[in-house]
Amino acid sequence: MRKFKAAIISFAHIHAYSYARVLKGLDNVEFVAIWDDRRERGELAKNRYAINKYYDDLDKLFKENKDLDFVIVTSENAKHYEHVKIALENDIHVLCEKPLTVDLKQADELVGLARRKGLKLGTCFVMRFHTSTIQAYNILREERIGIPMSITTTNHGTCPYKEAHWFVEPELSYGARIRLREGDSRFRGGCITDHTVHCADLLRWLLGSEVSEIYAEVGGNIRSELEVEDNALVILKFRNGVQASIDCSWSRPEGVYPTWGDVNLYIVGTNGALDIEAFNQNIWLATWDTQRLVFNYWGTDVDWNMIVQFIEAIERDEEPRANGWDGRQATEIMLAAYESVSRRKPIRLPLTHT
Repeated sequence: MRKFKAAIISFAHIHAYSYARVLKGLDNVEFVAIWDDRRERGELAKNRYAINKYYDDLDKLFKENKDLDFVIVTSENAKHYEHVKIALENDIHVLCEKPLTVDLKQADELVGLARRKGLKLGTCFVMRFHTSTIQAYNILREERIGIPMSITTTNHGTCPYKEAHWFVEPELSYGARIRLREGDSRFRGGCITDHTVHCADLLRWLLGSEVSEIYAEVGGNIRSELEVEDNALVILKFRNGVQASIDCSWSRPEGVYPTWGDVNLYIVGTNGALDIEAFNQNIWLATWDTQRLVFNYWGTDVDWNMIVQFIEAIERDEEPRANGWDGRQATEIMLAAYESVSRRKPIRLPLTHT
């Protein structure tokens, strides 16, 4: 059995720890190295997962590990472009946390670079790997509810700033301090950046269609201390005529709900309806020790399934189920939502580079 050598680029993102768990658990993977620009965080991860090599110099990691097969990039959003690009330039396959980038021109550059080099570029849209959404995909393909007409989606959660504060720092979450709109003191880089892309990608995948128009609104912040938005609603019109909505809000209170609260879809077709609660396979536990309800999820391990499929894509020379182009399209939807908020009107897609 071939062993695939892998490394993780940064433990800034909270999902990095689950991806590391998967890499350590797969028989056909050798998790050989970690890079992190914060030494304390990198050393802690190195010790936690019993990895021999920790680097704070990314060039050195690639120079000393020329037999690497792939890396997983889980740095802050604003650093994705830099980290994905250097990996591709070193002829390494890349699985990148969402959003792929926060800039459309950069996304196009990465997709083109991977294509020219014959490398796999995947985006961590884990919801394509959940049993419930795969079943929904098949039901729609079989037209069991007729032709889809409208879809309501939610991707709620707590604000992840207590686990990783960069999620609410515009320079790191969005790459710049850009005002939401005139007269608003907040900046781009909050829940629209973090949560729109999961449901946007699911909608594109389930419908097999692209978005033609977007309208978005933000409400007053739930957490007044934040510089970025923490609740929003995005309305999408697809080229095939389907209308959809995404509630991407960080609307769950911290310390009560899990960081990632739900991914729910309600699909209405001409011959029926489909109701999906992807994270409904859980138990709620309360004890005198916890002092609250604790979420215990026992359903599909989407991180495991995603990484297994990415390795299979490398081995079989196939496209990852969620590739770089899918990451690019989700970035476009996210950027269009911000433009709609800023200009207070619907935005037509595709966008042009700025």
